[in-house]
Amino acid sequence: MGIRTVEQYKESLKDGRRVYISGEKVADITKHPILGITCDTIGAGYELTASKNPDVKNLFVAPHPETGEPINRLFITPKGPEDLANRTKIIQRSIQLTGGLPFGKDIGTDCLNAAFVVAGQMGKKEYQENAKNFLEHLRANDLHTCGAVSCVKGDRSKEPARQKHPDYYLRVVDRNKEGIIVKGAKIHITSAPAANEIIVVPTRQMRENEGDYAVSFAIPANTEGVTFICRGGRGPWSNREFHPDRPVRELTEAMIVFDNVFVPWERVFMCGEWQFSMLLAYTFATFHRFTAISYKVPSVEVMAGCAVAMAKYNGLEKVGHIRDKLADIAAYVETLRALANAAAQNPVMYGEIAVPNPLIANMAKLHFAGKYHEFIKLIQDIAGGIIATSPDRRDWDNPDIHDYLEHYLGGSEKYSTLERMQMIHETMRHVCSHESAFHEVTTVHAEGSMAAQKMMILAESPLAQYETMAKVAAGILPPASF
Repeated sequence: MGIRTVEQYKESLKDGRRVYISGEKVADITKHPILGITCDTIGAGYELTASKNPDVKNLFVAPHPETGEPINRLFITPKGPEDLANRTKIIQRSIQLTGGLPFGKDIGTDCLNAAFVVAGQMGKKEYQENAKNFLEHLRANDLHTCGAVSCVKGDRSKEPARQKHPDYYLRVVDRNKEGIIVKGAKIHITSAPAANEIIVVPTRQMRENEGDYAVSFAIPANTEGVTFICRGGRGPWSNREFHPDRPVRELTEAMIVFDNVFVPWERVFMCGEWQFSMLLAYTFATFHRFTAISYKVPSVEVMAGCAVAMAKYNGLEKVGHIRDKLADIAAYVETLRALANAAAQNPVMYGEIAVPNPLIANMAKLHFAGKYHEFIKLIQDIAGGIIATSPDRRDWDNPDIHDYLEHYLGGSEKYSTLERMQMIHETMRHVCSHESAFHEVTTVHAEGSMAAQKMMILAESPLAQYETMAKVAAGILPPASF
């Protein structure tokens, strides 16, 4: 098949999977008011691979490295800076062209690329072959994926084997000649209910007595024993909103319950090799944080644009303290962009596989997460309190009060009141809404906490070299020491 249509993708989701949201079991997620938006957001990615614009199609579709058949470019295993840079371009252009991120193939291949690296380091030919065969399965059928990484974890002060419930971390509960049986739950899994395949990766370093928790595999979303419990989210645009003339784009997260789920051996990438669990989690995190900083660039660009526009609509674009805040906003965005690009251009090689530079990728994610709330505050300050108290679209459309709003809610005479109202509501969505509050939390915790990024920065930074240079400068060591 190689490249699917949107219709083929949506039809593939009608496979008997068990999906719940707000206590309701959903028979057809493509028609659900919230989950359907997730399906449409992902479906927009299939529209891009079918684009009639050759520049767009050539970015999103690539020739199979062996057969030359067209496949989604995210299924190209990165071999160097150009492949990594293409992943960034795909993610960013997806957002620019569709208004949202068709998130899934990127995180799925983050998991699979990490599995390739670790299988090679283990020297396990069967795992390498399993990963290769699974990649070919994805390529041939153009499947949407999700990465199931974060376990529910229970008492965070206790290791997996010491938990009250042993399956707070997903684990192997049985093995036989056909495969393994797993039990547990993964949480915060983006686009999970609308994926074709689930790729599981360990969430942390396991110890010698925790071999059952060192497990990685892939299974279809409708596998018996798999249940998705989804968070609520927004539905279509309401008549309260000043909104653009395009569909809502949003993805849904889910907890995935694995209730004694059978996984055949040919779909297993790790089982019991606890010594390599950290390498798998670490390598996945590097790939995934690179994915994250790639998609966050266009997101913060739009938010920065709201600040610029609101400064103009309020007539304050030449005021000193406003320009100072805009400088801080621009520095935040452009630092993130520069770090994302640098992570691609300085990869670490594992055989033929290029891994984004771990130090730079983690610096970028820490920069984004650590300064995001300040970035939000700057935009709120520039926009003004109107983003919290603005009348809505129904007020604007009511002829009894429309003229009052037209008259009193104007700003700079260079712009219409309607244009200002549209930008107020766009800014509101980004920095003063339920949606923006959700993104403030996920910015801190998605792709790993800031503490996790600092741990990886410490692990990757040349601290010994810094110390040697200081000792040379102090005369403790001779100049030839470095």
